[in-house]
Amino acid sequence: MVGKKNIIGWEEVVSTNSKAYNKWFTEEKKFLNKTIKKDASVLEVGCGYGRSLFDIIAITNNLIGIDNDKIAIKHAKIKLKKFPYIKLLVAEGKNLPFKDNSFDYVLCLSTFANFYNDKYKILGEMRRVLKNEGSMIISVYSENALKERLRVYRKINTDIKEVKPNGTVVFDDFGVDGFSEQFSKNELLKIFKKAKLKVISIKKVTIAYICKLSK
Repeated sequence: MVGKKNIIGWEEVVSTNSKAYNKWFTEEKKFLNKTIKKDASVLEVGCGYGRSLFDIIAITNNLIGIDNDKIAIKHAKIKLKKFPYIKLLVAEGKNLPFKDNSFDYVLCLSTFANFYNDKYKILGEMRRVLKNEGSMIISVYSENALKERLRVYRKINTDIKEVKPNGTVVFDDFGVDGFSEQFSKNELLKIFKKAKLKVISIKKVTIAYICKLSK
């Protein structure tokens, strides 16, 4: 996988048809459809190739996806070409190009694992653009995800430089991010508290947590 961008690697991960990943994404879609209100304004940070935006098209047309990977946005535009009202932008989560209090929902689904040292800066930006009565939804690897992650990474011939004791995987050349973390519930609670976010719920689904937060 040397030389491939992060989005290419992630698309290969998804395509392995891992039961654990599929269960995660299925439950995530159910959660989104149950939570997001009709015609709400939604921003997804780290939208990748548009998987999650596609899942909520029936609920609202007011959708924006950003990713720092140009290839990801290119792939998202192809996947969502029948829905030209969806805005897809190349942008950094550390500096979101939107005004304060702009969105009813801010999503970050699976991508939070890759933020590493930038996680607090990005959470701060996500909090800034979220409306005061809005909700933030984050999904991320749980503390028991490592075995399945490594199995899938090896299946698609990912070059792994290091696996840290806490489950952080350092990739040799997986893409622009280079790191992928996993978290326990207590670790997530500490992170969200430091980021001045209120926890509404944290639900464990196979190898992931689905978190709903507010200001």
